[in-house]
Amino acid sequence: MSIHQLVVIGFDAIVRNKYMPCIKAAIADGYLDSWSIVDLESEREVIEARLVGADPQPRMKLFVQADRGNPTRTRETTRSALGCIRVPGLPMKAYIATEVGSHEQYLRQCVEDGIDSLVEKPVLAPMIGDRFDPTLISTTMAELIATAQRRKAHHSVMTLSRYHSIYNDRVITSLRERMLRWKSPLTSFHLRAAGGVWNLEHEFVTRDDHPYRNGYGMLMHGSYHYIDLAVQVLSLNKLLFPTRPLRLQVCSFGAYPADQWQRVSHPATEMLGGDSRCAVLAREPRRYGETDITSTFRLVDAETDTTITLGTLSFEQTTPSIRHWTTFPDGVYNKNGRTSSVDLEAQLSTLYSMHVTCYDVPRGPDADKIGAVAEILTRANASLLTDDEYVSRETHDGLFHSDSNRALMQNWLRGTETRSRLNEHFLPMRVTEALALSLRIPGQTVEIDGF
Repeated sequence: MSIHQLVVIGFDAIVRNKYMPCIKAAIADGYLDSWSIVDLESEREVIEARLVGADPQPRMKLFVQADRGNPTRTRETTRSALGCIRVPGLPMKAYIATEVGSHEQYLRQCVEDGIDSLVEKPVLAPMIGDRFDPTLISTTMAELIATAQRRKAHHSVMTLSRYHSIYNDRVITSLRERMLRWKSPLTSFHLRAAGGVWNLEHEFVTRDDHPYRNGYGMLMHGSYHYIDLAVQVLSLNKLLFPTRPLRLQVCSFGAYPADQWQRVSHPATEMLGGDSRCAVLAREPRRYGETDITSTFRLVDAETDTTITLGTLSFEQTTPSIRHWTTFPDGVYNKNGRTSSVDLEAQLSTLYSMHVTCYDVPRGPDADKIGAVAEILTRANASLLTDDEYVSRETHDGLFHSDSNRALMQNWLRGTETRSRLNEHFLPMRVTEALALSLRIPGQTVEIDGF
């Protein structure tokens, strides 16, 4: 066992509430010597307040200036920060938990310097100046993965659906088993993730932690968990078509912050003090990142144009929320009252179907205390699949999505993480790129070869 130092780049409320017990346990068990923080100078007071009562306290805190608009200065700041905070003689691990637009600069430095890293989802959001440019996702990912393969360090991605007790251990495992046994491809897949996020119009303009003004929205935040899940499920077809060239075709429609004044109840919005329209959104309606996106797709054999899988992907924020407050409350992570509901169905042609609904259940008035329930319905041609029932139902209560995130973090801190390596996220990020590009011209078809 090798002992490391840990640097947390971006000490947000998630790290404080969710991962500090993991860090403490890793130090107690001898996997970590200590941990330190790199964050923005503008966040110093917030970070100091967040550290009150944290156990253990960081060995070092380093605050840097925000300079993402200047690539040369950004590179110098990143290199200097990781160099200054390093403990001589100890290998470093870096957990990159910044706002998504800054992921790339730190991940690139870790890759080039051979520093083990764990980057929050999505892996990166390439920027040209202060604007998101999805056309650079694939090339940037390919470059980083190629460089990483020439080094000894390991790089992983923090996302929900790699250690999830329902999505991974129950759904994907069951589908894989039946697909292999019956040589039946996945022919239909539908996934809808409802985020339950309620931002008022002026908050789209002023938020720094989710800056829609940079041109990215739902896709580059919570949606990535489910894009990653969808790709894992669709990739099961490779078990049956290992040598066939597969192509994914997607087309999409979206809704944006400027649309919200017509889509959200005026009486309800008025109760939250947000009844007036935001002039900035009205002037530049498409500058801001999307709140909702719905897509349809098909997976085809590229040589024969034979359809293998049909389906839909829907990632929506404008769905039921628990927000009832006028301004973002201090000390609350779930500032906009989000409550998640995920509905997916996977079908193996005429033989088998698995339908999963996983939804949040608030446990009282505390917006940060939300558990989840999963309900699974299966339908099978039990006359042929004699190990299955025609219809089965099961319920899993007391779930917490954060359990899967913590499992990933624990494995990464101990050097045993293998399910969510950087190279395994190349395809999910390519799908993210395709969805983002398809939003530019509503209904336009975007293709991904080599799926």
